Amino acid sequence: MNRRQFLFQALSVSAMAAGTGYATLDMIRRSSPEWAISQAEKARKAAEDALKSGPVSDEGTLASAPAQPAANPTQPSSPVETAPATPAGDIASQPAAPVEPGSDAWQRTMARQQAQQEALTSVPAEQPSAVAQSDAPATVTPQPQPSRQDRLNRLARQEAAQESLTSVPSPVEQATAESTAPEAPVEPTALAQTDSVLDESQATSDAPVYVEESQDEAEKVRQKVEHFEYDFSDDVFVTQDDFQTLVSALERMNRVQAYVGHGNFNIVAFDDMVRYARYQPRIGEFTPAELNYLEQLFYDDVRDLGFFGERVISRLDHRLNANDIQKIQGTGHFLLRGQSESFYNQLRAQVGDSLILTSGVRGVVKQYHLFMAKVVQAEGNISRASRSLAPPGHSYHAIGDFDVGRVGGGLANFTSDFAETDEYKRLRDLGFVHIRYTQDNEFGVRFEPWHIRVV
Repeated sequence: MNRRQFLFQALSVSAMAAGTGYATLDMIRRSSPEWAISQAEKARKAAEDALKSGPVSDEGTLASAPAQPAANPTQPSSPVETAPATPAGDIASQPAAPVEPGSDAWQRTMARQQAQQEALTSVPAEQPSAVAQSDAPATVTPQPQPSRQDRLNRLARQEAAQESLTSVPSPVEQATAESTAPEAPVEPTALAQTDSVLDESQATSDAPVYVEESQDEAEKVRQKVEHFEYDFSDDVFVTQDDFQTLVSALERMNRVQAYVGHGNFNIVAFDDMVRYARYQPRIGEFTPAELNYLEQLFYDDVRDLGFFGERVISRLDHRLNANDIQKIQGTGHFLLRGQSESFYNQLRAQVGDSLILTSGVRGVVKQYHLFMAKVVQAEGNISRASRSLAPPGHSYHAIGDFDVGRVGGGLANFTSDFAETDEYKRLRDLGFVHIRYTQDNEFGVRFEPWHIRVV
């Protein structure tokens, strides 16, 4: 055996050993918690990508910023003292990724919650009663932290939702299914362009589990409006079974949106959505359980959730007439002809072309999609979802209201940054422009300086 053959065989054996070692290490890596976290993160990203399908951003594309814990637990009226006092409030946020129990991130979260709990328990034992202090802020009592099992259950629901939201048909499959589709409720020319967009339903939050709460109901509503991204002790959570039904229905709606296009999805009627699902194999027919849950969600008394806005759409089968709506060029959205369209054009004429429509007419189906996705991101806390998005049938977007922003503003159009823009200041200076949900609103809804009240 010459020197060259010897070196060749030695290198071959080394390569085989290295490959075996790499395979073993890869198997260990895939079975580790870190790998599970990575896969969960990929599922979350896939769910976000599945909801991007229009030319501009809707309001819920943002997520609310991590709220800071109270500097002084004895102050009942201001649980977040580090929040900046800007006109539009503190409503910027970062998406929250799933946290694997036992990981470093999970341990840091537990440590933070434990520190908050210790801070709350350090309040002096003798607190003045709410009756004795009729002119003072109501007494604040610390709320118990959820158990570890509760947190694990919420994580499991979130991961199941993320996996379910990823199955959207490809463009080729959509084109194949379209050949047998029933007619859309509007003209084909009304379909929006399918450019990339972050959708409103992607808003998430990374807030402490509980916040100090007042015993006074009016003060509690004020706290919820100000800190809409928190969980409160009297919030309503969907059951495990209802959560799975909600996720499967949301997944089906996601496929309907991919099929009809982002613009048309804003105005598609409930009956049309059900028909698309029935005749399009790639969407799949809504199950009786899903339809029953959707009907219950529409007709239930939402005051039980802490939402006190009025119902503006009385019937689930409400349908927008194609002759009553107008597509606004360059936005991918529609407005009702007449008052809404004229008012928007008036604002553009007086504020300038830098003002843009960011969300217009939203039918029942679109509001379902946004609201249900918000429930998923709130880990089943349907009350928290209702503080950011009106439940189906209660959104004024269905009867004339619309959202505006600054051209090129992106997600900042739905944060406190918008209140600092020249466009917002010009709107305010006009004197006749009013927003639907003010800072002191009693509807249980976050402050929305971008939401123009029309009706």
